[in-house]
Amino acid sequence: MIINNKKLNVEEAIKFSDYNDLLLRHQKNGLILSNYQLDVLKRNGFDIDNYVNIRQLLFDVEEYLDNDYDDELDFVSSQLAEFIYYNETKKWEFFSFF
Repeated sequence: MIINNKKLNVEEAIKFSDYNDLLLRHQKNGLILSNYQLDVLKRNGFDIDNYVNIRQLLFDVEEYLDNDYDDELDFVSSQLAEFIYYNETKKWEFFSFF
């Protein structure tokens, strides 16, 4: 892999990545968000301490986007919706044949 015109192996490339900002972490109010998501939400005036569940946060983000569109906030919104889908949908019921 080449970064900044320098050939790097995988270990060196990891040092240049900011994957820590993308890792999901439990917040003190029970929400699971990455540092990137927290940063984008804070920049747009969202105080996550006011939210007890991710659905409430997503609802307010979508309302905000209806009035003031922001690319990064829209991306975070889609991440939140995807998180809700994959963590709250009971997928095994779809495959029950009995």
